[in-house]
Amino acid sequence: MEGDPYRRVPPKITPADDRYGAILDCTTYALANGDVRYDRTMAHGLGRLRKDVSATFGRESEWDGTPALGVFEFLSRFVKAANDNDVSEGRALYLLPEFTKGDLKRELYAIMPSLQGGRSGEVSSYLELVNWLLRKYADEQSLSDQDALFHAASQRDDETESEYYVRLRGVRRLCGYIHTEGQMKSRFMQGLWWEVRADVREHNTGNMPMDILVQYAQRKGDVCRRRHQEHKAEEARRAEARRERRAARPGPPRYLTAAVGESSKVGEVPPGPSREEKGRQGRPRSYPCLACNKLGHFVRECPRLDAGTRALLTQAYKERAEERSKRRENTRPAQAVAAVRVRHGPPWSSSDDIPSQGKGSDEEEDEEEYSSSGNE
Repeated sequence: MEGDPYRRVPPKITPADDRYGAILDCTTYALANGDVRYDRTMAHGLGRLRKDVSATFGRESEWDGTPALGVFEFLSRFVKAANDNDVSEGRALYLLPEFTKGDLKRELYAIMPSLQGGRSGEVSSYLELVNWLLRKYADEQSLSDQDALFHAASQRDDETESEYYVRLRGVRRLCGYIHTEGQMKSRFMQGLWWEVRADVREHNTGNMPMDILVQYAQRKGDVCRRRHQEHKAEEARRAEARRERRAARPGPPRYLTAAVGESSKVGEVPPGPSREEKGRQGRPRSYPCLACNKLGHFVRECPRLDAGTRALLTQAYKERAEERSKRRENTRPAQAVAAVRVRHGPPWSSSDDIPSQGKGSDEEEDEEEYSSSGNE
């Protein structure tokens, strides 16, 4: 059960990008207390030590292996909690699996040596266990993708400045905190809306904390959003006023039309609009009333006039119409009717055929009477 007094450093992970060399190196997560010994006395106090470390690490912050790049945050939090409680690397080998859960916890216990020393596992030191976690979960390609997301992050239309900062901080955490506080502040200001960005950059100073800068950006963003809402409300009010003015504007005159169908017989003329629907000379009645200046009725039909005045105007209109009809009849030319004398009998004269004087005069009187009645 005695541990090896010498510290073993496993082979390092060599990334293609030098920027990821520090976070992929297991020695970055080494503890301040590098003692690798582990005996029975330490084993008895492991339960009490776990409670002390969990107070700093978090009682409900066990990691189950998802997301994969969360291994950087998990190891960083464990190192901070272990250093605060002066945990040696010998104890940390058996203490680190206590802050995992699920399949990851069972897999760690399978590769570790047993507490009784009866079985030697795949890893035998704290640094080897850290290196095993980095090789399993820290993918360089995924890390590069998250780094690209961090540098391309910008504020969305449906989120505030505080929400944007929380999202940016989560991307930075998945990148293993390879970005400094200055890079975080620069990325935050560059991703803000253009209306807020200039004011935040002017307000920023080198020693200003990130939280104070985020609060200032949130206040400026609230002012801009309030201004946008007022502008939209004003535009909506103006549009409604324009629609009301168009509705109140008088429209063009409407003419009465009659549907004309095809003639069913040859020579038949289709009926046109009735005379009642037409005004003078067949034009539509679109003249305004002389009393109220409105369309749709004549002055003798105006509702604003009293009954006596309307009756007088109606009587005058009828008298004028009668005079007009009489004048039209008098000026109409009379039709001449020709009188035709009718003779009975042959055209030659004979003593036998010559009618008597009395009979001839009676027929002539009848013919004249017939002609005069026809003229009349």
